[in-house]
Amino acid sequence: MTTVVSTVLLGTYADAVFETRFTGTRLDAVRQVITAPAPSFVAAHPATGVRYAVAEVEHGAVSAFAPTGELLATLPSAGSYPCHALVAGAHLWVANYGDGTAAVVPLGPDGRFAGSPRRLPGAGSGPDADRQEGPHAHSTTAVDTELWVADLGADLLRRFRDEAGEREAEPVRMPAGSGPRHLAVLADGTVAVSTELDDGLVLVRDGTVVVRVPATGTPPPPGGRNQPSHVAVVGELLVVAVRGADVLSVFRVGADGPVHLADSPVGGAWPRHFAAVGDHVLVACEHSDEVTALALDQATGRAKLIGSTPVPAPSCVLPL
Repeated sequence: MTTVVSTVLLGTYADAVFETRFTGTRLDAVRQVITAPAPSFVAAHPATGVRYAVAEVEHGAVSAFAPTGELLATLPSAGSYPCHALVAGAHLWVANYGDGTAAVVPLGPDGRFAGSPRRLPGAGSGPDADRQEGPHAHSTTAVDTELWVADLGADLLRRFRDEAGEREAEPVRMPAGSGPRHLAVLADGTVAVSTELDDGLVLVRDGTVVVRVPATGTPPPPGGRNQPSHVAVVGELLVVAVRGADVLSVFRVGADGPVHLADSPVGGAWPRHFAAVGDHVLVACEHSDEVTALALDQATGRAKLIGSTPVPAPSCVLPL
């Protein structure tokens, strides 16, 4: 099992971004490094270390911070309730859940904002009247040379040919009522999609849905429902966090599709997001106010809880 020591940023709903250090055997106590409104998702510039945090509020915003935590600038997110950010080359992509708009902010070589956001409005709806009354952009993912925006409200994966968002291609149409949330790209280019509204995992190849399976084998608690959140490749495995069941659901994906290996409790409640550090997975357990650390066995797919640290309403995990 690989052990990597890492500094980790934690986005939250507590008007603060926190930092912790994972040593491979424990999570250190967190310290606040940024003060900002509802910084539910954070990203970092790969070259300069500039941090970006969305403000998941009605009049959405995104801010840039120096590695020291100093505020550099704040811009409108060109939409409401932004919930995701991604650095793509010389641009920062922001997904606005509230109105389904994606925004693309140009970045300078130093990682600072270099212009106003380009607004990419969404459109459409789905059969779930409570959650799909209109478009709801939930995340952006780099897929080969394209940028894909998962629209939970319209059951679409919107595709853009360039990092500036100037050329939109035909979208991938997801199963009706599935509610695509997050994406992960496998080594062969297959795109795995967590579908929040139908407790599913979908594989997309060449722009077409090819496989659809349950995201977990664990039932939800009585009176509840399972809602998959984040999905990511960890080593040779595909991992899905499932809220409700509160498990990491682990698959091995081969030529015949995904094979479910194991479900492991995350050690907390409502796993909203996670990230890998070596063969370990750090999980943001939003409702139990903690980040947990699990060791993932690449052979069996089972994950073992090794520790946790208190964090108020964590929602994003970003190893630096």
